[in-house]
Amino acid sequence: MSPFRLFTVIISVFLAQATSAQTEVDETVPPIEPQAVELLTNAADFLAAQPAFSFDWFVSYDDVIDGREKLTFTRSGSNLILRDEGFYSFSQTGEDTREYYFDGSKLVIADVEEDAYVMAPFDGGFDALVDRIALEYDLHLPIWEIMSRDPGAALLRDASTAAYLGTTSIAGHPAHHLAFASYDRDWQIWISTDPELPVLMMIVGTDPYAQGWPQYRAYFMDWNFAPEVEAESFQYLPGENSDRMVWPKINSEILGEADSLPSDDPDADPNRGDQ
Repeated sequence: MSPFRLFTVIISVFLAQATSAQTEVDETVPPIEPQAVELLTNAADFLAAQPAFSFDWFVSYDDVIDGREKLTFTRSGSNLILRDEGFYSFSQTGEDTREYYFDGSKLVIADVEEDAYVMAPFDGGFDALVDRIALEYDLHLPIWEIMSRDPGAALLRDASTAAYLGTTSIAGHPAHHLAFASYDRDWQIWISTDPELPVLMMIVGTDPYAQGWPQYRAYFMDWNFAPEVEAESFQYLPGENSDRMVWPKINSEILGEADSLPSDDPDADPNRGDQ
């Protein structure tokens, strides 16, 4: 047998073995691993069942400039919700601070530095409020998905693959590492391994189609499932010189920038702050 013929045979055998091995991997690893879905569903159900909770959050997100330079920006804040009673959040971006108040009858968004606010009447629950302001004002409340009645709907929506990557450590705390993907986006979620408190610890979303693969990262801290809620926690009290502004339908400076998780809207830029 000639050297060339021998080389051809060896390559053919190697490729056949590689193809066979790949086929075996594809057959043994399902595109959606049940353990990953189960862990995320348990965490979402746990949050949905809580009558009240609060947490702090920190968000960083990338902006790719001219298709080359990647800049990272940050926001931080805190959320408090009491089911069927109200919601409060503050969000800080640089030197700009927004406060959000909802007491079951009206929503107020206050610009702290400018001592100005907008107010809209609304009689209903938190989830209905989220739907209305998204439809009428193109606005999302900060990290609203986690406080909804069905957080799993947003965190698992359209997932075509799901993988359990094992356990790791986040700031010294053990966590399950999960990875999900759909046609439009990829996202990873870290959940506490504590079966009694399966809280979300971190979420990272990646846009696989944008140049530079920009990411959105949300970190969750200081979970409290028995927060002290004062009578005025969800009520905004304007100062003597506070300016009430007209609430426009879209594109308002005072509405500020709010954060949604990267699974919120595949057709929108996840790094976009709602103006």
